[in-house]
Amino acid sequence: MSRAERRAYQRMTKNQDPYAPPALSGAAKVRAERQRARRATVQRSSDPARLLGGRGTWMVFGGAAAVFLLAFSVVWGKGAQTALLVGAAAGVAWLALTLAFAWWRRRARIQGTSRGGSAERR
Repeated sequence: MSRAERRAYQRMTKNQDPYAPPALSGAAKVRAERQRARRATVQRSSDPARLLGGRGTWMVFGGAAAVFLLAFSVVWGKGAQTALLVGAAAGVAWLALTLAFAWWRRRARIQGTSRGGSAERR
């Protein structure tokens, strides 16, 4: 860029905020409005009394499957049936603990308490 081009560019952008997002025009503006509306409806439609959302369900059952497979592989040398029972017990224990924790968090959120603090309502 030559000196004259650089000076012309600086004159053009003199009073602009360098950290401002670029102005949207046309289709980009319509797309941004649709995304904003979609996010707003998704946030409003979430049910606070629901125990697990989509990601939570995957984490709970995926963790149970991982714990089952880990326990199964660790105990494998003692026999397949013993390994299967230990893996199943570990998976069920994981499910029970994570579902109990999720229920406890949901209950605290509904009652308005935060992290085991006082029981006063907000």
